[in-house]
Amino acid sequence: MRQPKCKPFLPAAKYPRKAVRSVHYDGTDLSIEIQGEGFAFARVVFSNPAGFRVLDESDLAEFWNTYSEPNGWLYEVEEGGWFELESNRPAFNSSTFLDGIHEYLVVDEICISVLCLQPPEIKNTGADLV
Repeated sequence: MRQPKCKPFLPAAKYPRKAVRSVHYDGTDLSIEIQGEGFAFARVVFSNPAGFRVLDESDLAEFWNTYSEPNGWLYEVEEGGWFELESNRPAFNSSTFLDGIHEYLVVDEICISVLCLQPPEIKNTGADLV
């Protein structure tokens, strides 16, 4: 497998420091609640994800130090990620019937990889994150 190549998801740059507070999947949307400094909160929403996984950061050491804070916390994975790993499995069918899958990675003490067809939406749910 190739080394990861990612690019920061630019709308996340508005929120330079954060902690993941909760991860919720309701069968339609994957919502990740984040907290910035003080009582600032936002929600990262992935609509209709094709799949997601949650791993401890130690299981994704190949992404360190380039793709971690303070360089960012939400990345679009261009190569060398979970999607590429799954695509090597003969029984992985999503890449054949879902055209245009993108992979995103949220980095924190827990890391969340998300496969989806559209970019996430970041919704401010409190004061601006600083």
